[in-house]
Amino acid sequence: MINIIGGGPIGCQTASLLAKKNEVTLYEQKSKIGSPIQCTGILSQTINEIIKLKKDFIANKVYSTRIFAPNKKFIQIHFKKPNIIVWRNKFDQYFEEKALDNGVDIIYNSTYFEKNKIKNLKTKRTKTINPNILIGADGPLSKVRKIHSFSKEKHLQGVQALIKIKNDNVVDFYPHIGTYAWAVPESNNLLRVGVAAKKDTGLIFRDFVKRYKGKVVEWQSGIIPIHNPQFKTQKKNVFLIGDAAAQIKNTTGGGLIPGLLAAKALTKSINNKENYDSLWRKEVGKSLWTHYQIRKMMNKFTNKDWDDLINTFNKESLKEVLGSGSRDKPIEMIFKTLIKEPKLMLFAKKLF
Repeated sequence: MINIIGGGPIGCQTASLLAKKNEVTLYEQKSKIGSPIQCTGILSQTINEIIKLKKDFIANKVYSTRIFAPNKKFIQIHFKKPNIIVWRNKFDQYFEEKALDNGVDIIYNSTYFEKNKIKNLKTKRTKTINPNILIGADGPLSKVRKIHSFSKEKHLQGVQALIKIKNDNVVDFYPHIGTYAWAVPESNNLLRVGVAAKKDTGLIFRDFVKRYKGKVVEWQSGIIPIHNPQFKTQKKNVFLIGDAAAQIKNTTGGGLIPGLLAAKALTKSINNKENYDSLWRKEVGKSLWTHYQIRKMMNKFTNKDWDDLINTFNKESLKEVLGSGSRDKPIEMIFKTLIKEPKLMLFAKKLF
C-alpha cells in the first residue's frame, strides 16, 4: 500500500503513475482540488514534453516577455514557442481525474497530523495508517516533512492580485523587485500581478502594484519554498516531492515542471527499488542547482549590476537565445549566451 499526502498536480501525477502497478490511496485536505489558487500558472514550452495540453485548462498563450532593470529600461524577448498560462483549478483537476481513472482512491477533507495518523477535517475522527510507502506531496508547509524530521525549508512569501486592466499580452518580469515580481496576462483584460520576497512582501507589493492601475478582482497569496541542493528527500520508506521537497526554480519560483518530472523519477524509484535522491537529481537536479547558483548571484546584485546586465542582453543575438530556449533547461541557455557574449562571465564573480 502506498499513501500519498497532498492532492495537487504533482501528488496526483505521482499517484496516477504509481497506481499502474500499486495500490495507492491519496489524502487531500481540501474538499475540492484546485482551489484556492496560489500560483501564477505560467509554464514554459517544456510542459509539452510531459503532458498533452488540453484546451480547457489553457487560459492564454504568450509569445514575449519584458525584463525590466531598476532604471526602467527593459529588453523584450520573443518566444519561439509560446509560454502557456493555465487555469490552475482546471489544470489541477485534470491530474485529479487522471489519478481517479488509474484507480487511485482519493480521500478528501483529510490531513496528516501525527506520524501515521490521518484526521478527517469534517468529522474530526482520526485513523491510523500503516503504509509500505508514504509520500509527502503536501506543499511548502509539508506536515510529512515536519513530522518525519526532514531538514527545515526556507521560504518566500508570495502575494498576487488579479487585476482588470487592458494589456498587450506580454509578461513583465522584474528580477530586482523583492526577490522577483511579475505581471502575467490571463487575457487581454486581466493581469496576474505579484511579488515574492523574504520579508515585507505586502509593503513591496503595494508599491509595485501602482504600476498596474486597475480594478482588483481577486487576491491570492502563498508560500514559495527555496531550493537547497543539499536537502534529503527520502528517509527509509518516506519520500518528499514537489514543493514539499523544495523542487523549485529559485530564479522564478516555478515548481510545476520540476515536480512533474520528479514524479516520473519517484515512480521508477519505488517500482524498481532504486535510489530516489539519485534519480530525481538525474532528471531535474542539474537544472535546479543552476537556478540555485544564479539566484545566489542575483541576490548580491546592486541596481547598477541589474542595469548593466539588462543593457548587455539588449542584443538581438542574445535575445534570440533566450527566446528559443526554456528556463527549465538553463544550462543549455547559459552555454549558448556565453558563446555569444563571453563578458557575461564577469557577473559570475558575485558567486564568490
